[in-house]
Amino acid sequence: MYTNRQSIEQALQTARSSAFWKYIRIILAIGFFGGFLVKSFVEDRIREHDVKRVLAFYKQNAPGSINDGDKHNAHYLCWKYKGKKDKLWKRLEKKYGAPVLTLKEYEEMEAEAAAAAEQEEEDNVNLDEEENPSEEL
Repeated sequence: MYTNRQSIEQALQTARSSAFWKYIRIILAIGFFGGFLVKSFVEDRIREHDVKRVLAFYKQNAPGSINDGDKHNAHYLCWKYKGKKDKLWKRLEKKYGAPVLTLKEYEEMEAEAAAAAEQEEEDNVNLDEEENPSEEL
């Protein structure tokens, strides 16, 4: 039996092959566009980490300046130096004369400062107040 000059077996084999390549194309398309999604997600996470690092640097080394707490400026700097972060860190070190630490080191320094402030608060007890006001008679 022949139809369109193909046997039934050849037609089935062609159909299987066509379905196989269809699924291969779908998998490749998902991988291609999924790769862009993953790349975008990873780059966003890295940029946010760098923004936090820049903000922590300004908070530590230039408190009260216009850049302290300015997220827009930090985002701009990270965008401007995308792919050249080492250059950004060197310029900040040169400008402010202080090394750029990792975000974890800034968080540890902040925790130590908070603990020191808490300890200082405990040490500053008002000795003029009486301890038990109910004993006044």
